[in-house]
Amino acid sequence: MSEADPPAGRLRTLATDHIRSGRWAELVALEPALRADTEYWSSWWAGACAVGRWHEGRADARDLLEECIAAGFHDMEPFGRLFEDSFGTEPDWSALRARIEANAPLPPVTLVRWPCSRPSLPLGLSRLDAAGAARLTARLPRPQAGALATAEMLLGWVTDRWRHSGGSHGASDDANVVLDRVERGERFACVEYTVVLTQALNAVQIPARPISLFRLDYHAGLGTGHVVTEAWIDDLGKWVMLDGQNGAVWRDADGVPLSVLELQQAYLIGDQPEFSGRGHNFDPDDAGGWFRYFYAAGVTGVLAWSPGPYVPVMEGATVIASQLLTESLAGAAPDLAEISTGVADHEGPALVFRADHPYATGFQVTDASGQATSLDPGQPLRLAGGEGAHELGVAVTTRYGTLTPQPLEYVVN
Repeated sequence: MSEADPPAGRLRTLATDHIRSGRWAELVALEPALRADTEYWSSWWAGACAVGRWHEGRADARDLLEECIAAGFHDMEPFGRLFEDSFGTEPDWSALRARIEANAPLPPVTLVRWPCSRPSLPLGLSRLDAAGAARLTARLPRPQAGALATAEMLLGWVTDRWRHSGGSHGASDDANVVLDRVERGERFACVEYTVVLTQALNAVQIPARPISLFRLDYHAGLGTGHVVTEAWIDDLGKWVMLDGQNGAVWRDADGVPLSVLELQQAYLIGDQPEFSGRGHNFDPDDAGGWFRYFYAAGVTGVLAWSPGPYVPVMEGATVIASQLLTESLAGAAPDLAEISTGVADHEGPALVFRADHPYATGFQVTDASGQATSLDPGQPLRLAGGEGAHELGVAVTTRYGTLTPQPLEYVVN
């Protein structure tokens, strides 16, 4: 093969060397062969040869540059200062440069807004293994259609299992063991009500965790702590405190059950809400006494917080063990409707969603017209559709329904 007809790889190397060394006559001589390299002609060689013609003083240098622009040439960055040092010296360079830059193609898809969950602190759910959960589920009443109705039903069911006794503690951290012993006539305190209620809720796919509550100056005296359950209620899109011992919840002025953090904030400003409950342990006249337990709170054994300096000792001797002591309440009660987004290749750009909700069954994607599409966990969503802006809502689905949609926006060009 002659020097005038080198192989493609050698041609490219030779042309690149000519450009780097400013050997413009040699580069222009290769132009016929470089035109045959269709992969690089429009994006690279044509522009370089136009510069070469300009340096050689050829009148047709501008013609080749116009050909480049007409073919869609837009990226001068790889050329460094070659264009500035040649065509850039001409009077109409600003207009030429604007035409070149205007050729830059729009991206096929641009993500404008997408679901992104915030980092959260440990949930601390209390759950049995599969066999234990199955055994517990068989003992429970059938779940209701909604999460709130199911949680309130189980609250009443657990409260009615036995009459409170403060003389027995530490029966077990397994709901089935507690219930077995109750069936033999034993009675227990708030810890055991919480064990059974929390694990019962998780067994029917309602996220729930045990919460330890403390009165002011809980480091001294007796009876300074209480244990309750906090559950994420899909219907409400929020956490709700459930007091298994008292069969009770605390409600705001609209009757909506309150979370531990909401109750702690209410305690700190002295705003006692409604104490609502039923069962043989409930006494509405005790509301003020129970409200005092919201001075400090934490997810039992997992996460601790306090409105002021933290005292890790209860009643003079008992160490309050916790995996994490946080100085900020941000993330202590995460929004389980939040979603994380990933990008995948599924015959083009696609998104894959991950739910923070531990019992998510999938996702529902709703477009601006209200048309909904269901996705299984891990199933990608193609960023398809006509040109223009697309606004969607992506929501977690559970056995109890669809959670709060998270916004997704993208543009197709």
